[in-house]
Amino acid sequence: MTLLQIVLSALLTVLQLALVVLVGPLLSGFRSFISARMAGVPAPPVLRRWFVIGREWGHAPPVPHSDAPPLVTGMIAGLVAPFSLAAAVCAALLVPAFTLGLLTRSWSDLLLVGLLLVLARFTALLSELAQPAEHATFAFGRAVALALVLPCLFLLVALLFSAGATTDLASVLAGMSHENPFVEGAPFVLAGAAMLAAVDPVEKSVSEEQGSDGALLMLSRDMAALTWLTLAGDFMWPGSLTSVLDCPSFLSGCGALALGVLCWLLRTFLLAVILATGRAFALGDLAAVRLRAASALLLAVLALQLMTAARLMPPVGVMPEENQVSEKTPSAHPAIRRTGIEKR
Repeated sequence: MTLLQIVLSALLTVLQLALVVLVGPLLSGFRSFISARMAGVPAPPVLRRWFVIGREWGHAPPVPHSDAPPLVTGMIAGLVAPFSLAAAVCAALLVPAFTLGLLTRSWSDLLLVGLLLVLARFTALLSELAQPAEHATFAFGRAVALALVLPCLFLLVALLFSAGATTDLASVLAGMSHENPFVEGAPFVLAGAAMLAAVDPVEKSVSEEQGSDGALLMLSRDMAALTWLTLAGDFMWPGSLTSVLDCPSFLSGCGALALGVLCWLLRTFLLAVILATGRAFALGDLAAVRLRAASALLLAVLALQLMTAARLMPPVGVMPEENQVSEKTPSAHPAIRRTGIEKR
């Protein structure tokens, strides 16, 4: 890479991180608005999440009312909040959102991204485990539900490895950008659906934290949710990712960048609406967790089976060797019979 391409890749990476930080709370507010409309209750404003984060930023946390000592609770919140935000930021830097020319594309691995997102969500739940018993019970249930994503994640890693012997997201998505999502790209569409079913990326906290640590945790949850939706959308619609570095001119590069950002926002908010609709029809938290776990594993296995079958089947118009031998063998019998007759 030239120096100009390195600088442009760094600028695109910083731009993507800034957009993820900006759009994450907006997506959370949009999800709350859609859920309230479907439930028939007064809907909060879309910008409410940013208002809460700005209000709590810089404020001292209140005195905790929990079963744990106040000193232990404060230490947990003070350590967990920046660690969870750091994991969410690293995951957001590795997942291509609207372009393939990121500076971090050599570290963009599906297994690493999935583990970072699970780690960001799990550490965000540690502060709730120190809350009173009723809040800690729900937090423990969500922490156990996060373990359901690990089998699905390993199946998706096997899917990518069987497709191209690599788990590099940039390489896999670049190869899928021109494939038909109903034919060659069907296993990856199922893989994106399995990711959405494995973990509900728009799940909200039981209690809103207060203080600077609470603002960091809310921002970490919003960034992790947006990154998870972005990753699922990349598998479902890889053609929306643009290659800005390959554009011949500056104006064409700006147009491709604007189109990529627009497609990213469109697919992300559309997936959020679909998830909010599915959440409105859920029978309960336990039933929703079981349904997500079963459907995620089923979709991942089906995607892996489709990819394996596509790799083992011969190309269209090419006949297997067994059929060619079986068709050539009977055609030799009349010639053998004719030569036998001539000799006689």
